[in-house]
Amino acid sequence: MSNRAVAETHKQAGIEESSAVIKRSPLIDRDFLNFPDGFMWGASTSHFQIEGHPVEIGRRASDWSAWCTQAGRISDNTTADSATEFYKRYALDVEICRNLNLNAFRLSLNWPALCPDKPSSPKGQLKFDPETVKFYRDLLTSLKNDNVTTFVTLFHFTLPQWLAEAGGWNATETVEEFVRFAQLAAEEFGDLVDYWITLNEPLAYVYQGYVAGVWPPGQRGNYVGAFRAVRNMLCGHARAYAVLHQHNADAKVSFTMHWRPFMARRKWSPLDQMVRFFRDFVFNQMFPMAVQTGKLEFPFPISTNADVRQISGPISGLKGAMDYLAVNYYTRELSEFRFRWPIDIFGAQSIEREFEVNCMGWENFPDGLYNLLTYDLMPFKYNDDGTKREIIITENGYAAAFPADLSEGDWSLVDDIRVQYLTSHLQALHHAIEDGANVKGYLYWSLTDNFEWAEGLRPRFGLVRVAYPTQERTLRKSASVYADIARRNGFRRSISAKTTKALASI
Repeated sequence: MSNRAVAETHKQAGIEESSAVIKRSPLIDRDFLNFPDGFMWGASTSHFQIEGHPVEIGRRASDWSAWCTQAGRISDNTTADSATEFYKRYALDVEICRNLNLNAFRLSLNWPALCPDKPSSPKGQLKFDPETVKFYRDLLTSLKNDNVTTFVTLFHFTLPQWLAEAGGWNATETVEEFVRFAQLAAEEFGDLVDYWITLNEPLAYVYQGYVAGVWPPGQRGNYVGAFRAVRNMLCGHARAYAVLHQHNADAKVSFTMHWRPFMARRKWSPLDQMVRFFRDFVFNQMFPMAVQTGKLEFPFPISTNADVRQISGPISGLKGAMDYLAVNYYTRELSEFRFRWPIDIFGAQSIEREFEVNCMGWENFPDGLYNLLTYDLMPFKYNDDGTKREIIITENGYAAAFPADLSEGDWSLVDDIRVQYLTSHLQALHHAIEDGANVKGYLYWSLTDNFEWAEGLRPRFGLVRVAYPTQERTLRKSASVYADIARRNGFRRSISAKTTKALASI
C-alpha cells in the first residue's frame, strides 16, 4: 500500500496523520555505531614491558629487572631484558600508531632508569638521568607532532632497586621519593603531557606482591602489608596530584583502577555472596572510594584488626583528587567460599568458566564493561563542583599464547578471536555511551606484544606481532579492524573477522 493510500485510509478512520507518515526521512544506518565527535582512539604501553632500557637492564636498576633473573619467577623463563626494544625502535612504533589512525597513546616513565641512584642524603637533590630525559622528550615530542593525545603514567609496577630495598611501598621513604619524582616529571615533561596517571592498578599491584607473592616483593598472605602499601600509595597519589597541579593548574590527573566484576559462583550461596562482597569492596571500590571521600576505610570485620585501624582514616589532600576516571577492564571473576581454617572471608577465584577465555583464563565478558560504565562507577561520576568526570578506558585487550622463540611464518596474524573481543567490548562501550556514560576515549592494550610480568613473553596482547628473535613488527588482522574503526570513528555491528583484510608486514 502506498503512503498516499495509507494516509487516505487513516483519514477515513478519523485518525490525524502527520506529514512524517507521507514524507519519510532519509534512511538511517542503524547498523553503524558512530562514536562522539573527538573520541580518542589509542593504544597503551608500559616501559618495563617494552623498552629494554639499557640503564635499567644494564644496572639491574629496578626490582623487576632483578626479579626476572631469579629462577622460577617467570613462568616461561624469559626476561624483559630486550622486550620489544622500544628504547631503540620507538620511532617505528610511533609510525605504526600513525598508520593505524590512532590519536591517543599511553606510556609510562621508567622511574628506575630516570632515578637509578639513591640521593646522597635523605633530603638530597634528586636528579634525572639526562639521556633518559632526552629519550622521553623525543618520544613525547614525536607523538605531539602527530597530534596524538598523550597519557603518561608515573608508576607502572617497577621501583628503583634502592627503594625496593628500603621497604618499597611499605616505607614512607617511597612516598617521599615518589613525590619528588612527580615534581621532576612535571618540570621535565609537563609541557608534553595531556593526561597524567600517578599509579597504575594499585590493588592489582599490592595483591600480586603481598598476597599472591608472584610479583616483587614476593610476600604471600601479608594482608596488613598490602593494606599498608595501599595507604602509602594513596598518600603518594594525593601529594603527586597536588604537585602536578602546582606545576599546571589545568593538568588532568588521575590513577587507573583495574575493575574486575566479581560474581558469586553459586548465587544461592550466602557464603559465596560474602566472598563476592569482600573481594569487590577491597579490589574494586576501596581505592577510588578513599579518593572520593578523602579517607581510607575497611569493611567489618577487617576494620576490627588493630593494625588495620592504624592504617585507616583520613589522608590529607586526598579528597576528590581525580580529575577523570581511568579504567582498565578485561574480564569478570567467579568467586567462591572455601572451607578451611582459619576462615578466609576473601575465599578464592573459581576454576569454573562460563564463557570463552583467553590464554590467561580470562573470560570474554563485555556485559561487565557496560555494567561498570553505567552502574558501578556511579559513586565516582561527579567532581566536587558537580561537573561530570570524563571516563577513559585506559586498558582493554585480549591475549593469545605463542612461544617467545617464534619468528618467521604467519602464526597469530589471523586473530579472529581478538577481533571479536575488541568489537564486542566496543559495542558494550557504545551502548553505555548511548545510556549516558561520559566516555571520551578507548586505549587498547596493547600496541605491540610485550613482556607480561610473571607470565613472561608468551601471552600476546598486541595489535602488532613482535617476533622477539628478530624484533620484526607485523600488523595483525585486529590492527586492520582497529585502524578502520579509528578512521571512521565507529564500525558496523555486523563487522566480521572473515571479511576483514589484514594489513601487510612493515
